[in-house]
Amino acid sequence: MSALDVGLLYDEHVDFVWRMLERFGVAPASIEDAVQEVFLIVHRRRSEFRHASSVKTWLGGVAIRVAKDFRRSSERRTKREEDIESKIERGPHEVVERGQALALLMRALDTLEEDQRTVFVLSELEELTAPEIAEATGANVNTVSSRLRLARKYFNERVEQFRQKAGGM
Repeated sequence: MSALDVGLLYDEHVDFVWRMLERFGVAPASIEDAVQEVFLIVHRRRSEFRHASSVKTWLGGVAIRVAKDFRRSSERRTKREEDIESKIERGPHEVVERGQALALLMRALDTLEEDQRTVFVLSELEELTAPEIAEATGANVNTVSSRLRLARKYFNERVEQFRQKAGGM
């Protein structure tokens, strides 16, 4: 990876890393720190990159691990929920609707098992293929497909349950 500059990687992929971290449940107040952590790890480990996968896949794998570390803190989880609730309670109609949709998405994602959440986010939100997800997570393609099938089922069930409880949001 010596031919690739970490600054260039940052410029080209920071939005992708940001979205990954956000979708994997890193609190909004912690996203910038998590992005910085991803690129610090990339900088330290750039010599370990062997071009066996794409740079995007490699960055995605690093982002997944960083997101797991950031989410472990219950304080951060509480802060994120408070931030979402405050956005729902204030602002124009569109912000409220978007906030409610985001809150529904995050609540449904939070109900998935870690492995299912990972493949669901990578497939449905980041539009990676099953082989790319397998490469990023270290799982085989059949396992990825099975986890994705279950994740979609549970995700859709949870969304429907949350909508019914909210009166058809």
